[in-house]
Amino acid sequence: MKDKITISLSEDILSKIDNDIKAWKQKNRSQVIENILKERYWNFSQVTVIIFCHDYKWDNRPYPFDIAKWLLLINWESIISRQVQIFSKAWITNIIITIPPNSTEVFSKELKIKYKNISFSFIELDPELKTWSSLKEVFKKEHTLEELIIANWDIYYWSLDLESYFNYHKEQKSDFSFLLKFVANPEQLWNVLINWNKVIKFVERPKANPFYLTNSWLYITTRSFLDKNDFWDYLEYDLFTKLPELWNIIWYIHTHEWEHIQNDSAYERVNWWNI
Repeated sequence: MKDKITISLSEDILSKIDNDIKAWKQKNRSQVIENILKERYWNFSQVTVIIFCHDYKWDNRPYPFDIAKWLLLINWESIISRQVQIFSKAWITNIIITIPPNSTEVFSKELKIKYKNISFSFIELDPELKTWSSLKEVFKKEHTLEELIIANWDIYYWSLDLESYFNYHKEQKSDFSFLLKFVANPEQLWNVLINWNKVIKFVERPKANPFYLTNSWLYITTRSFLDKNDFWDYLEYDLFTKLPELWNIIWYIHTHEWEHIQNDSAYERVNWWNI
């Protein structure tokens, strides 16, 4: 929700704002002023995003094409660029991406020119390194801010209200928050059982009594919370199954469509929906 306010600006400043609008850099005067204020007061000014992108595999097998799969195009934009765009729209300026060996130049060329407002760090990791071990490597090599958003490169969000998700996480004083989604095929995914706003159980690909809520691979937590818990290998298997018993873990339901681009058919579905 937005409130209308009245402000007074000098003619010189208004002239510069209007020049930006004429050059198609901004939509209107309100957007110019809002964007400037966001840089100073926005929720995400002290957030680091970590995106896992170092895994070569495509649905548990080598990727079949010559081009790197994260550079495949959806509606004329690469998959990794689309992922970064979600965070760029929220005015996040600090992003760390774990990448395969010898690929820093490719990622830099793909992202740094397009997203000049973002400070990128690329960390080359062994593709076989598991999620929690990857986080520990990130913490060794790069400084992060206290607030963390952790994501996978291969989740395609058509739309995402990141601000509402983040605000809810803060209001609930959660240690670790999950973005969840109702799905029709819960037997193929991580299922999540909830009670009010609490996560109480995780089950991978249940054979019976599916919960129809699944993990959307977008997490909010803090550096200090993760630093206290450094004895796991997998986030999914080792940490997630223990979280409900130990800490204040909450969920936030995502109401928009998303797709886990984990195989050829998923990639084709996303392309079809974006025609």
